[in-house]
Amino acid sequence: MIPARSIQFFARKREEMQTYVIKPIVLSKVNSEKGPMTYLTYHGVPVVRPYVMWYIGGASRNILVDTAIEAEDYRNSHPCFNKHPFEALQSFEEGLSTVGCEPDDIEIVIQTHLHLDHVYNAAKCRNAEVYVQKKELEFALNPHPIFEVFFPGEIIRKLQFQTVDGDCEILPGIELLSAPGHTPGCQAVAVQTEKGKAVITGCCTTLDNFTPPEDAKTAISPFATYPIIAPGIHTDLFAAYESAVRIKQLADIIIPMHDPLMASKERIPW
Repeated sequence: MIPARSIQFFARKREEMQTYVIKPIVLSKVNSEKGPMTYLTYHGVPVVRPYVMWYIGGASRNILVDTAIEAEDYRNSHPCFNKHPFEALQSFEEGLSTVGCEPDDIEIVIQTHLHLDHVYNAAKCRNAEVYVQKKELEFALNPHPIFEVFFPGEIIRKLQFQTVDGDCEILPGIELLSAPGHTPGCQAVAVQTEKGKAVITGCCTTLDNFTPPEDAKTAISPFATYPIIAPGIHTDLFAAYESAVRIKQLADIIIPMHDPLMASKERIPW
């Protein structure tokens, strides 16, 4: 039996623990299919893919996880992207105004990775420290030809990054978790909330990646896996799978980067 004093001590520690809320801010979306998110499964199954940045409320500083991309910027980034049905929802500045901020008010930007649709607006946050994994920055500055279209060098080279190497806590209750595989230096962001640890996955996924049935190989696809389905886009498939498994084990709430349900929430936890 745990002594009453111990129970009181742990209760006080829980009360003292810093907790936060996460507010999704969606700048644009596109009608697409699930296949690019889920390795060799769900091809042809329609889905609306949101492009999201995540504001962490309750911190002593204004924090964004990723900076997303506006529809027109995505269309203009490559001639081929003009063929995609991107839908504009709001500008970067309009999105920030929903949480009472302007770009210069943002003090920390955590870049889960440096793909175009995640880093496009980071340079607008002129007063922010921009956190990224060391391996991610190294790769983004000299990407493999297969992936160079994903990494906007003209934006990345303008940014002054705070590089980290592996897991670390940047504020009490806000942790950066190395999650390589989707990209070489992808990182997840674990945020302590009143309902447990919420993890913004970093890897480009939907909830389908993290909730396959145990009989996934027969119910979905012979290529499907359990307990997770690996991200469809990756530089290292095995590492991407293991990172996603780790996220599922750590998280009380999983927040995939491009899941329409999570992006539609006013706040997380709800």
